[in-house]
Amino acid sequence: MLARYWLTSRCLLLVVAAASLCSGPLWAAAPGFEAFAREAAMSDARLSPNGQHLAALQRFTRDGKQLLLIYDAADLGAKPVTLGSSKMDIDRFRWVNNDYLVVRFRQDIDTLQKLGVATRFAFKLASIDRNGKRWREIPRNRTDRRSEISKTIHDLVGSDIFDLLPKDDEHILIRQIDDSNGVRDIYKVNVITGWGQRVARNSNKIFLTHIDEQGQPRLALSFDAGDEAIVYLGRLKGQKEWLEMGRLVANMDANSQIFRTLMLLDSPSGNEFLVLSNHESDTAGIYVYDLEKQAFGELQFRHPNYDATGLRTVLDGDRNRQIVGFEYTGKARDVYLVDAQEDARYQAINRVLPGVSNRIVSRSDDFSSMVIRAEGPQMPPSWYLLKGEKLSLLGRSLPELGEDSLAPVEWVHYRARDGMEIPALVTVPPGDAPFPLVVLPHGGPVARDYWGFDIWAQLLAYHGYLVVQPQFRISEGFGRRHLEAGFARWGHQMQDDLEDAITYLAERNLADPGRAAIFGWSYGGYAALVGSFRDPNPFRCAIAGAAVAELPYFRAWLADSSVFAEKAYRKTVAGLNPLDHADSVDVPLLLIHGDKDERVPVQESRKFVEKLEQFNRANKPGKRYRYLELEGANHFFGTIYYRHYMEMYPAIINWLDDTCRLAERGAPVAGLQNSGE
Repeated sequence: MLARYWLTSRCLLLVVAAASLCSGPLWAAAPGFEAFAREAAMSDARLSPNGQHLAALQRFTRDGKQLLLIYDAADLGAKPVTLGSSKMDIDRFRWVNNDYLVVRFRQDIDTLQKLGVATRFAFKLASIDRNGKRWREIPRNRTDRRSEISKTIHDLVGSDIFDLLPKDDEHILIRQIDDSNGVRDIYKVNVITGWGQRVARNSNKIFLTHIDEQGQPRLALSFDAGDEAIVYLGRLKGQKEWLEMGRLVANMDANSQIFRTLMLLDSPSGNEFLVLSNHESDTAGIYVYDLEKQAFGELQFRHPNYDATGLRTVLDGDRNRQIVGFEYTGKARDVYLVDAQEDARYQAINRVLPGVSNRIVSRSDDFSSMVIRAEGPQMPPSWYLLKGEKLSLLGRSLPELGEDSLAPVEWVHYRARDGMEIPALVTVPPGDAPFPLVVLPHGGPVARDYWGFDIWAQLLAYHGYLVVQPQFRISEGFGRRHLEAGFARWGHQMQDDLEDAITYLAERNLADPGRAAIFGWSYGGYAALVGSFRDPNPFRCAIAGAAVAELPYFRAWLADSSVFAEKAYRKTVAGLNPLDHADSVDVPLLLIHGDKDERVPVQESRKFVEKLEQFNRANKPGKRYRYLELEGANHFFGTIYYRHYMEMYPAIINWLDDTCRLAERGAPVAGLQNSGE
């Protein structure tokens, strides 16, 4: 195990510095919508390997570009080196050595979609020295004879990091499109000169996922068109032949089947790997896989209630990766630490930063300095520098939101009407219960919420609403049975789980069941549409964001996808079709959609609005609705911006407060009114 651990379980001395890297006040007593809508003031911070410099991604206005700032770690108050671009956001960076970093830029470009690329976002890589004087796009441009379209796509889509090569101070491995077939090959690039050379080829059939220290490809993915399956492949040390390790076939079972290769083990044979699998249990565990025998070996870790997700590793003195823990979904993306010294370190940190989820995201090679990311319901993501036994605040993502303006969150379980246990997060506002309630289902729907900071739940709680986030059947991370129970049950049992949360909270006298609303995005938007017409309807109000409105169209769109996961996922998408029930909407309905949405096309909401309009032209009173289309907004966090949230957040709160009058006890709400806005 690691030889350089030094921190004992003694209490650390907490010294919160004067937020020297932060912009604006630490927090305001009464934040407005601006405080919730702003882009992150800080989104990452990392130390150089020797611990002498610290780099951070920061913004200095609520809607400004994200910049990379490089500080002297011994004098954070000194003027930093500031790097950025007026055209592209820096969205990621890593230290390669003590003097050089590699950064990734992101830009939203319409041209990509016109060229048939499946995203609007362009990414480029560059290397930069810590003084900001040697900036090189990598790999460096060179003369080639590819078609103009191929070169254009390459110039826009660019490269991404494959491996940082921790034992090599000058080189990294990247993936880069360099052929007319659009496949990304693996290149070894010198970060100082910017020049690179191809070291391994991908193809339309083989996609490499791991290259060992000798430069030999060892793990790969393949697509079997005949069986419509993803095949996980491995190579024996020194051999060229690919051997099958696992297979996920595009059928209903594949959607709950888990198999993933994690790491090549330092074993005598050099042919043992760690893999993630649920082949013999409800929850996924981590196993040794012997490639020579093509068989699973010893189980290393499995949690009885949650799926394992990966490994927690650190670099030892020889810059080898050492496993210190096993990660699993848990309440808050948890970890089971198996190294006593790492466990002692976290116990010490948790005593000084209690009630939040802490993660060491960066550390110096001698372990004398480290950066900690802390997050909790009442603490937006925040970064601290630990040097010796002194802990200093570096910055917060949302500096205007403090504990006094944020609400605590409970992790609970309740029984659905058919007896299934449903985990849930409950955000409790200040004041006297029972509260008006907002049911906030997550998107996906094969996804889940975690205990921590949730901007939408906190916005609603700040305005007096109790918020429940049910981890309804089909939510991932709770084992195979919980996942499969929601397959093809859209709008049926999945919707029951949401409604049964109202009963649970009413029985606890936390929620007023007569003042319940539903608000969701993506699949959550679909659930909100269903919540606007389902009979009997427990909701008095609905807000549907980026909602799937027509299931047959959405299934066909998934079937046409070139992405295996989407083709397989299509089989689980079945249930109530909201567009067929638009005439039955009986509560006020707010619809919100970005006009650049790539995931759920904006036509989905437009079609539903047209159905409401058709009803209103033929009937009086009409359906009470409002449609808000966000110009230039995409689908996900990070693709919807400050200006959009400043439209969206006041509209949501005004809809709940004024149109639906949920803040008033006993106030009637009419679902049938004049035409929409």
